[in-house]
Parts: sequence; structure tokens; C-alpha cells
Amino acid sequence: RAPARGQRRSNKTGWQLPREQERERDQVRICSVDIMAKKKSGRTAKSNAQKNHPWKSKLAQISQIVNSYRPAKVGASYVKETLADLVKQVTYQQKPLGELIKAQEVIDSKRHSPREAGERASSGVVFAKWLNDKAPDSKLGDTFDFKWEGLAEGSGVVAAKDLKRHELFIQIPRKAMITSTQASQSPLGKVLMKDPMFGSMPNLMLAVYIMFERLNPESMWAPYLNALPRRFNLPLFFDAEELKELAGSPTYYDALKIQKQTLRQYVLTTKLLSGAGGGGGREAAGLNLPPFSYRDFRWAVSVVMTRQNQIPSTSDPKKRLLVLIPGWDFCNFRDGELTTQFNDEVDASESFTMEDVKKGGQVYIHYGNRPNSKLFLFSGFIADDNKSDYVEVVFAYPSEAAEDNYKVDLKPEDAPMAKIRRMMLQVRQLREIIQPFRIYPDGKPSEICLTWCRICVCNKAEAAEVLKAKTAVISSLGKRNERAAYALLKENVERSLQKYPTTVDQDRKLLDTATLSPNARVAVRLRLAEKVTLQKCAKRATEFLKGNCETASANDNKQV
Repeated sequence: RAPARGQRRSNKTGWQLPREQERERDQVRICSVDIMAKKKSGRTAKSNAQKNHPWKSKLAQISQIVNSYRPAKVGASYVKETLADLVKQVTYQQKPLGELIKAQEVIDSKRHSPREAGERASSGVVFAKWLNDKAPDSKLGDTFDFKWEGLAEGSGVVAAKDLKRHELFIQIPRKAMITSTQASQSPLGKVLMKDPMFGSMPNLMLAVYIMFERLNPESMWAPYLNALPRRFNLPLFFDAEELKELAGSPTYYDALKIQKQTLRQYVLTTKLLSGAGGGGGREAAGLNLPPFSYRDFRWAVSVVMTRQNQIPSTSDPKKRLLVLIPGWDFCNFRDGELTTQFNDEVDASESFTMEDVKKGGQVYIHYGNRPNSKLFLFSGFIADDNKSDYVEVVFAYPSEAAEDNYKVDLKPEDAPMAKIRRMMLQVRQLREIIQPFRIYPDGKPSEICLTWCRICVCNKAEAAEVLKAKTAVISSLGKRNERAAYALLKENVERSLQKYPTTVDQDRKLLDTATLSPNARVAVRLRLAEKVTLQKCAKRATEFLKGNCETASANDNKQV
């Protein structure tokens, strides 16, 4: 049939649209092609971005792993993770974390590669000039100098002349310090402080601040930050095999916890600064922050962990600020007396020598009364003959409760007495189970540890004596109680010793080999010292139970 008015005959079967409608159709097609081209271009750009930053996908994988760790809750309280849970989590994240670190080498390899010969010394020369400009009264070159190579510890501070004991050798003013206040009041800090995590953790705020200062070559702190070590012997840097050397040690749990928490904080920081975590992403975008890697973050956390100190706040002297003290923080540790103080009159930190030091000799300082476990976790070493050392053992009554998730099933006849014991412990802020106590290097338990043992095994008559006591520490309640208390002490200490997979002799033989990495070596030294201490305590308790208390005391300091 004939075409309707306005239609044209097609060369093929069928009919064509009017020319006006054909033009509209063609415009639609052109627009569709443009839209598809833009979509394709967008996908290509995204693909190119992934190629430029292949570690982004690895970071997303790590984020999923971190977010999958959901601690159990009882009511509104979180349940403390077990050691087995932490081992499982940290072991699981090791491989993807290693892949992330490898992928991020495209942005951080230069910052974290080993220094070439003489490079540390060159950085040290630049830092020394910076310190003289920033703190002309520091006494650099007058009483002390830096030595960047050749010391047993690697680098340190040496005497520029003969120094007498208690002589002032270094003075660093507040204006030369990096403070947590500077960090929180910086443009970056104002963004991060909106997050509760940073608001409650000034050490984390300080770490992220110095991380970005290090990434800024124009930073006023660059000479100082570039002179710092690139790696630390902290458990935070241990791989899975090196961590296993801590098995059985009370420090094992804390080392795992630090690794897990640091990775979690890194993930949360990346989310916060990208906007994925809510809040400050848009504001952070205006800061033009450079990309940062996990190794950058770990390095900054390690710097703060190993070097942080406290000084009075200028606004309120009763409040304390976290600070990094350039120059002073290159002094190495030696057990002794605390000789560092903050002088309000000159608004500076001052340190005095602990002993006479000859010119060229190393000047040491005492970091404070810390056991080797804390020095290991937060400084990366342990000290021989550390007078502040102790081993922390978790006690339980009865001791076998510790092997059954600290569950105590009381016999009906024990229930009334158990309530009295529990009340006497609670008055002293103690518990029957999961109660940590200190065992000192000579094998002696703390006084409060023996008090706990005496209360846990007391009978009705002995409980009456405890209730009359006006002091928290309870001395001997008689021969029966004392023997039962030492038996409980022995059971708990021996249970802790059984957790170690190796013996004292095996550890000593292992330390004689050259196969251990530096990290593994310090871990083995720590666990060996712990076992020697616990063996001394068990031996002391055994000799007491044999009726030879005087011999036990005399043998406290003998090598086990």
C-alpha cells in the first residue's frame, strides 16, 4: 500500500521515519555513543589508577581482614582476647601484609632501604648543624658529640671532654622539641582530632604528624627525622617465625597485640584521611597529603614508641605533654639513676652524667625503672643485670583453674570460706583468678604475691587474723598456712615454666649458634632470663617446703 503522508519508501522492505525524526534518532545515537565513550574512559582511568597504585587492592584486602576481627562482648564490655585468638589473627594477616609491603615499595623503597656506607654519618652532620642552630645552648661540641657508627649499639652520644659524675652534659629547649600539642594543633591534627581514636591517643597523633613531616622534604624537622634509624629491633618488626621465639613468655601476648593494633590503626588512619572512614576526608584532601605506606606508619609509631618523653604543659604545669627531644634521644640506656629533668627556669630538658666519663667515652642515661619485658617491647633490647627487672606471672587459685579458662568449680563445703577469701582479696583489689604478680630476678615473689597466696589457702581461724589486720600486706599466718601458701606459689610458677617449649639448656645452646637473626636472638635472651628467674622461684619454694627456708634464701642468687 502507499505510504502515509510524511513517510518515505525504504529501499528495503518496510518504511522509514520522516527526515525530522531520523535526525532526532541520529542525535540520540550520537549521545549514546558519547555516554558510552565517557563510561569506558572512566573505567580506563580507574584501571590506570589501579596500575599506578597496585597496592590499593592489597590495602583493601588488609582492611577486610582487620574489620573481620570482632572482639566478643559480654553486655557492654569487651572480652579480652585469648592468646590463641591473637596468634591466629596475627598469623593470618602476615602473608597479605607482606604482599602489601611489597606492593608499596613503589612509593617507599628509598625511605626504607638500608643506608649506604657513610650515609648515616652524613645525615648526622646535617642534624648536628640543625641542632646547633635550633638549640645553641645544647652544649653540642662542648660537653658531648654524636657518634653515628662503631658503637656496640650502632650510634650514640659520646663525651667531648672529660666529664664528672652529675655534670650537666646536654640541654634541649622546648622550642627544639616536637610536641603532641604541635601535632594536634597543626592543619593535619585538626582533621585527625575529630576522630575519637586520635583524641584519646596523643602518641598516635604524634606518630602520624611526624610521618607526614618526614614525607615533606621542606619540613623544618627533616634534618632530625632523617638522622633517625630506618629500622628498629622492636617486636613490631618481627616476622611470624621470630614471634614464635616468644612462645611461653608473658611478653608473647603483648608483642602480638602491638602488631595487631598497629595494623588496625594504620587501616583506620588511611580510611579517615581518604574519607572512607567518615568525617575528615574532604578536609584532608585540601591538605594535599602524599601517599603513605604501612612501613611509613610503622616507622613513625616506632619512633614515638622508643623516644617519647613527657614535659610540663605551658598552659597547665600539672598536665604533661608527649614530646620528642632531638639530640637527647640518641643517648643509649644503662641501668642506674634517673638524671634527666625538665628545668622550668630555662624551659629546657637537662641531663646529667650518671658517672665519670672520659673524653670519647659513651654517655649513657637511665630510661626509668622498667623490666626487661618493657624494654624489649618498647625499646627493642634487654639489659643485663637490670635491677628493675621482674617476670610477671598470672596466678590462679586453685592453680589448675588456669588450664580450664580460669573456671573454678567449688565444692559445696568450700563455698562459705571461698566467699570470705574473695572478700578479703577484693578489699586489697585482688582476684582469685587471672591475677598477675611479679617474680624478681633473685627468685623472690613480691610481698603482695605472698599475701595473695596466704589468703587463698587460709582457713577460718587464719581468716579471722586477716580480717583484724590493718595493712594490705599479710605476713606469716602460721606454719600450716605458710607451707600451703608456698605450695600454691610453686604450683603457679611451675605451671608458667611448662608453657615454654624449650629448656634453659636448649636456649643457651641456641644462643651459641650464629643462625639466629638479631630479632630472634633478643627474644631468646629474654625468654632465657625469664626461665632462670622462674626456676629460682620454684627452687626457693621447694626448699622452703622441705623445711630449709634459710638455705633457700642463701641460694637465691646462685645460678640455676
